[in-house]
Amino acid sequence: MTEQAPLPAVTAPPLVGSSEQALVEILNIATTLSGASDLRTLLQLILSKSRQLTGSDAGSIFLVERCDVRRNPGGIDQLWFAVSQNASLAASSATDRLDEDIDSTVSDIRFPLTPERLVGWSALSGEVLNIPDVYQLDPALPYRFDRAVDLKLGYRAVSMLTVPMRSTSGETVGVMQLINRKRDPRTILTADTAADLVRPFDAFDQHLIEALASQAAVCVERTQLLEAQEQLIDSMITLLAGAIDAKSPYTGGHCERVPELAMMLVRAAEETAEGPLADFRLGGEQAWREFRIGAWLHDCGKITTPEYVVDKATKLEANYNRIHEVRTRFEVLLRDARIAWLEGVINGGDPAELEATYLLRQSQLEADFAFVADCNLGGEFFGPDKVERLRAIASQSWQRHFDNRLGLAWEELSRHSDPAQELPVQEPLLADHTWHVIPRHSDQIPAASYGFKLEVPEHLYNLGEVYNLTISRGTLTNEERYKINEHIVQTIMMLETLPFPANLSRVAEYAGTHHETLDGKGYPRRLTADDLSVPSRIMAIADIFEALTASDRPYKKAKTLSECLAILAGFRDRQHIDADLFALFLRSGVYLTYAERYLKPEQIDAVDVESYLAPASARHG
Repeated sequence: MTEQAPLPAVTAPPLVGSSEQALVEILNIATTLSGASDLRTLLQLILSKSRQLTGSDAGSIFLVERCDVRRNPGGIDQLWFAVSQNASLAASSATDRLDEDIDSTVSDIRFPLTPERLVGWSALSGEVLNIPDVYQLDPALPYRFDRAVDLKLGYRAVSMLTVPMRSTSGETVGVMQLINRKRDPRTILTADTAADLVRPFDAFDQHLIEALASQAAVCVERTQLLEAQEQLIDSMITLLAGAIDAKSPYTGGHCERVPELAMMLVRAAEETAEGPLADFRLGGEQAWREFRIGAWLHDCGKITTPEYVVDKATKLEANYNRIHEVRTRFEVLLRDARIAWLEGVINGGDPAELEATYLLRQSQLEADFAFVADCNLGGEFFGPDKVERLRAIASQSWQRHFDNRLGLAWEELSRHSDPAQELPVQEPLLADHTWHVIPRHSDQIPAASYGFKLEVPEHLYNLGEVYNLTISRGTLTNEERYKINEHIVQTIMMLETLPFPANLSRVAEYAGTHHETLDGKGYPRRLTADDLSVPSRIMAIADIFEALTASDRPYKKAKTLSECLAILAGFRDRQHIDADLFALFLRSGVYLTYAERYLKPEQIDAVDVESYLAPASARHG
């Protein structure tokens, strides 16, 4: 070990006893440090208390940042100049911010953890360096004093105490450096007077700061661990939301955009000074984090929803659009008609009559397929007359010559419970077969204890062709619509299972209520206005508006901004969303800020805000 100058003699303690006073003060400091909310606050507390105990004019704390060799092979550890304080510089500054100037000057500095500097040597060797005058260091020593900061700040360091901060595991997590122990704590030092007004740190100072540095190291390690855990949780949440969006090229970005919009509206609500929202405050940093996590996870249950259901653009779509199978059957019927025409001619029939019969059949098949194809696209309403025509088309038959059980996986094969028929078989042109029905098992029904009030369909899915093509509105069957709605059930079940800490206890609430409505007709629990907090109501508006304005859905064309606001106003009129928040959404300009950031330019049209704030009767004349 390198030989150091002997420690100055311990100053005689007062009658009461400095050691007892110091012990009491350290215990008080421990209590104070335990309440620090973040790393920067913690470090400032540690440094200010250490300076106070020793009468130091200035000081700094450096933290060790370990290199991630997996991402940066060959890299080396660094020292981060985390915080710095200087009473003399702060007192002579024109600013009222005390140590902020000196702190901002150095706090972004990082340098390699090497033994040349005093702090680097102390961190690597684990030694305490107690130096009476850093400008009088022996050049033969393996470390040196870096005068650059003194020159930059117009300061003069004299006595310096550099103490490694070691955790309970023995690892050095940082270094505390105290500068210029003043003879009179009220003295303001200058570069010219420092040498005369400063005294060395004595052995009592050193032992005191070593004890405090060890305590501080544990606090720093704990705080860093908590921050790392928060970062890990946030990263995993972002990863999960990204994975949900990545499942579909059409809904990609939804889990990212909804939190952005929700946070905009929460900020606007917090800034409201009058009206029903005047008293609303989400709370401190942890409350914001809780809401942000809830917003990011609002659709985490979609990870259980099949992609084809989320993106189902046509009625016959499953993992692919089954209209192709149907078209092939029409091709078979047309081919059969042509064969019948040619065979009739060969057998001596009237060629002209046979051709006319064929052309009539061709025209009929083309018209029937065009109708079926149009039915497949879905729409606002599929009436009884269309259902009747579709069933008439479906009743036509074609002849199957091959076994329809060959090449099936065991699960699909198990649904072919009907006895095998002798080939060839007459098949209906469109059919609802028993094997089109996929059963729902008992473990796929949520427990009653969750309080869900959704009607669960008997079957998990029904892929029947006539059943799907006769869907009255849109493209989803009852089973698929439930599956879409079930994502919020899964979200709640997933989140209520997680052991969230107390500061994240409302995550499941924020994530799981965005499909509830004020009139109690929402889902999955049919909550009423009394059950829905302001953040929950904000989530509902954010989710609906994002879905309305999205231009990346296969089942609808992108709507203009005014069209989306008109629909949202309709939700307000039907008491689905909060009227006060909707008014704030418009008057604050949040709707436009979001639109300019995320909508296509052609979607953003002129909006008469006041017209949407008027009652429904006034808007519709």
